[in-house]
Amino acid sequence: MDKQFKDYNFKDFILEKLEENHIITPTKIQSETFLLTLKGKDVIGKAKTGTGKTLAYLLPMIEKIDPSKRELQMLVLAPSRELSLQIKREAELITKGTNILVEAVVEGIKLEKQLEKLKKKPQLIVATPGKLVQIIGLKKIKMHNVKIIALDEVDQILEQGLRDKIFAVVNKTLKDRQLLSFSATISKEAKEILNKLMKEPVFVNLDHVEPIPSKIEHQYIITKKLKKTETLVEILKNVKPKKSLIFINNNQNVDRFVKELKSEGFSVGGIQTRTKNQERQHLLTSFNKGKLKILVTTDLFTRGMNFQEVSHIFNMDLPLNQTDYLHRAGRTGRMDREGVVINIIRDREKFILYKMMKSLNIKVIPIVIRNGKLIPVQEIINRKKVTNKNYDYKR
Repeated sequence: MDKQFKDYNFKDFILEKLEENHIITPTKIQSETFLLTLKGKDVIGKAKTGTGKTLAYLLPMIEKIDPSKRELQMLVLAPSRELSLQIKREAELITKGTNILVEAVVEGIKLEKQLEKLKKKPQLIVATPGKLVQIIGLKKIKMHNVKIIALDEVDQILEQGLRDKIFAVVNKTLKDRQLLSFSATISKEAKEILNKLMKEPVFVNLDHVEPIPSKIEHQYIITKKLKKTETLVEILKNVKPKKSLIFINNNQNVDRFVKELKSEGFSVGGIQTRTKNQERQHLLTSFNKGKLKILVTTDLFTRGMNFQEVSHIFNMDLPLNQTDYLHRAGRTGRMDREGVVINIIRDREKFILYKMMKSLNIKVIPIVIRNGKLIPVQEIINRKKVTNKNYDYKR
C-alpha cells in the first residue's frame, strides 16, 4: 500500500494545509526522499519536471523549523527570480496561519524593500545566489543558524556562472548543516560540486520512471499555411483550450506572435528577455489565475516553473534538444492531470520530430483539421478502409 503524508509524522498544520490544497498522495520523488531528509541525510534528487520535487524538499524543511526562534533556519537557492518567487508561494501555502515567515531575496526588487522585510527575521528564505551573496556582504543576514540548504535546479544555477556564489553561501554556514539538491538534470560538473559540498550524499535517481506523465498526449500537425500562426489560430478557435503555453525558439519573435494572436481576439501575453520584471510577474500571476489564457514564451523562462492547470502546449518551433522538449511537455499534465502537446511543423521537420520522439520513447500522433475538428490521421485511414470494404461487398 502506498504511503500517505501522515505516515511521515509531519506536523498537523502541514497535513491540514496539504489537504486544503487537495494534495493527497506523495509523488514518487517525495516518498523516496522524505525519510532520508527527515533523518538528516544529504540528498541528491533527480526527477523529471512535474513530479513534485519542490515539496519533496520544502515539507521536511518546514517540518524542521522551530517557529519560536526568529532566525534564518532554512535556505533555498534557485536559478531565477521567477522560480524563487514560485517556491516562496508554495512554501507559504503550507506555512499560512503559522508563526513561520518566508521571504524571497531576488533581483528586481529594491534593496531597501528587501532589507526592511529581512528585519522581520524570516525562518525560511528563498534566494538567487547573486543577490544573497550581496546581502550577506552587507552583513544583513546571519547564516550560522542555517540547518538545511536546498539547491533547486542546480544545473541552471551553474549555467549562469554562479559556481563561486554557491560555494560562498554554503561556506558561510556551519559544517553540520544539511544539503539537498533537487533537479531535472544533473551535469558532470554539478555532481562534482555536490560531492565536494555534501557528506556521503544519497543519490535518488528516478530517470527510470516514465520521463513525462502518461496522461499527456503528443500530437503533430503538418501545416502548409504561409504562417504557422494561421494553423495555430485555427486550432485555438476550434479546440478552445482552458489554458495554453506557446513555445518559440527566437526571443525576438515573442512580441510578433502576441500581436498576431491579439488581433484574432485571444487573451494572450508574452515573456521574453526585454520584458521588465514587474510586467513579467504580472503576466505570470494573471496566467496562473486564469485571467490570461495564452502565454507565449521561450525555454529560458519556463524551466522549473509550475504553471497552474495548463491544458495545452503548442510548439511552434521544435526545441533544440530532447531535454527542452521534456521541460516544455512537463508544463502540462502535472500531478497526474491530463494534457496535450501539439507540435505545429513543416513537412521537412517531420524527420527531426520522429527522431526526437523515438529517443524519448514517446508515441506521437499525426493529426489534421477536418470540418473544424482535430482528427487523428489514423482515424481517417480506418474510415476509408471501412468505406472501401463496404463498397467491395456491395459490388
